[in-house]
Amino acid sequence: MNNRLSRTGADEGRPVPPNGRMGNIMSKRAMVLCLLGGLALSLGMTADGCGGVGSLLNFRGPPAIIPNVPDGDTFTRTFTVDLRAYPETHRINWDFGDGGMLNNMTVSTGRTVSHQYTGNGVFNVRVHLFSAADPINGTPAAFLATGSIPVEVRGPNVAPTAAFVFSDVRDSEDNLLPLSRRFNASTSRDPDGVIESFAWDFGDGTSDVGSNVVHEFPRSGRFVVRLTVRDDRGAASNVTRTVLINALPTAVFTFTQDPNNALRFNFDATGSTDSDGNIVRFAWDFADGQTGEGATISHTYAEPNDYNVRLTVTDEVGASSSTTRLVDVVGTDVFVRSLNPDFGVVGTTVTGIIATGENFVDGAIVRLTRNATTIEGTNVVVQGSSTLTFDVDLRGAPLGDYSARVINPDASSDTLDNAFRVVTANRVRLSTTLGDMVFELVDDAPITTANFLQYVTDGFYNGTIFHRVVPGFVVQGGGFLPGNVQPAGLRPPIQNEFSPSRSNVRATVAMAKLGGDPNSATSQFFVNLADNSANLDNQNGGFTVFARVVEGMDVVDAIAAVPLNGEQPITDVIVTFARRE
Repeated sequence: MNNRLSRTGADEGRPVPPNGRMGNIMSKRAMVLCLLGGLALSLGMTADGCGGVGSLLNFRGPPAIIPNVPDGDTFTRTFTVDLRAYPETHRINWDFGDGGMLNNMTVSTGRTVSHQYTGNGVFNVRVHLFSAADPINGTPAAFLATGSIPVEVRGPNVAPTAAFVFSDVRDSEDNLLPLSRRFNASTSRDPDGVIESFAWDFGDGTSDVGSNVVHEFPRSGRFVVRLTVRDDRGAASNVTRTVLINALPTAVFTFTQDPNNALRFNFDATGSTDSDGNIVRFAWDFADGQTGEGATISHTYAEPNDYNVRLTVTDEVGASSSTTRLVDVVGTDVFVRSLNPDFGVVGTTVTGIIATGENFVDGAIVRLTRNATTIEGTNVVVQGSSTLTFDVDLRGAPLGDYSARVINPDASSDTLDNAFRVVTANRVRLSTTLGDMVFELVDDAPITTANFLQYVTDGFYNGTIFHRVVPGFVVQGGGFLPGNVQPAGLRPPIQNEFSPSRSNVRATVAMAKLGGDPNSATSQFFVNLADNSANLDNQNGGFTVFARVVEGMDVVDAIAAVPLNGEQPITDVIVTFARRE
């Protein structure tokens, strides 16, 4: 080994220490420099200088990749690989970190390459070097080394998109603040960065900043609001929207009955006001299918009734508000509106039936009629011009719907069709979207049957669904509306009235209840599709059978056969109406 380091002059002219000590030092330094690869070459070490160390460790460090820094933002990048540590390189492969590659490049074409990226990001660029095969010595081409470098790519900046919405503002007591609006720019977007600023011009000489702001305008009117957004690389865009600021008008009206026609009313909306403009339209809905327009207007009703008349006023910029008032049209002729109760059990006397209407006069009589059957009301008491009470004796009365007719002493009369229904004591008809079924109630479960009949009378079951279907077991309903929404009007649970004499066999109807609580039945019921007595008679205190299906078991079976999602029909089977039969 030479007694000085080549080209540096660091040890030039110094003698070699005795016993070869400097030689040992030089050998160690050469090994370190060879391990540093490219650094060793920069200090002047030749490949021969590495000698056996290079062949022993075969390590010269990774080749350096030199990226060309472009002027401005661009997706194109140029890379050069430093081959000074690998002069034997014959082929070059590039991997640009985004899926793009260049393979089997010659040194002349692969030393410096360019690549077009498609988006922003940081990409790990790698280069792989390979030697040439030596056909004389039979040496194959060999992998030499891999170099890599992270490269940040920022293409041309895409401007952000400005967008905003606005909404009403209310105070802490939920009162509308008519001159204020909330502006929200959170729907603005920047596809290749972030929005750093939101600047507002409200078109009234004022401005603000922020993505979510509240602004009070000085007056009513139309204002062109401009939002300007700017991204993290300086690009900006804006959007404008016209905002209507307007205090709502106030709708007010009065009405009087025409002195010459009890069915005719005069309506006056001139008391309506608009604090910041003028009302240009008065629209009326008289609640009888008729409408009209005008600040003052008259309307004649066809018959007495209670009508919710609605007035809508609109100002010159299109803002509107409404008000509704009840108009009691009594007319001069007798008029029947309703009966309560509207049913009675055959064979009984129903007392205190209340008839509501108009122009009842002392001495009026009441008759219920169905085909050739007439039932005279007794104990008729006119409590006022709009209310009277009476009793009816339903012994021997045919079942079905009856019309109610009230006749004043002057022979004027009015008839309400299907006003009253004569029913059995123990039958209920359920009309469903797949057909009708009739339940006949038992006479030894009074709590349960009274509970069921009250739900029927209340109209609770109307619109409910059969929410549970288990083929070969039960069809269950009475608890939910479509969407599994529970109806209003659920009453407290009732006492269990199970009896071994009323078993859960096919076509019987029983109350559903919560597991582990025999006294938890409310509104839900089920129809047994099979003989379930061995199971349901001995479970949870026994399930109370309170009725049996006497008509329409084929409808029940049809419900049991519908397509299911688990235990719930895919298409709702709805109870359209439940009534006493």
